Amino acid sequence: VPDPEHYATYFLKIDNVKFRGKVVPGDTLIIKADLLEPIRRGIAHMFGQVFVGDNLVSEGELMAQIVKEYE
Repeated sequence: VPDPEHYATYFLKIDNVKFRGKVVPGDTLIIKADLLEPIRRGIAHMFGQVFVGDNLVSEGELMAQIVKEYE
């Protein structure tokens, strides 16, 4: 998405989520997401993983709508 700071993301569906590790206040979460399908009509279908350091703490499928914010 060009100029991502001008867009908002709204989650529509979260499926097959697994929690694999503990997260405590103060941890820094690193979120990585890969598209499973091309973005169509502003809808993105992704597979996301959440890491604390090098440890995978969560993963799952996400569907989100990407909407341009108006000023």
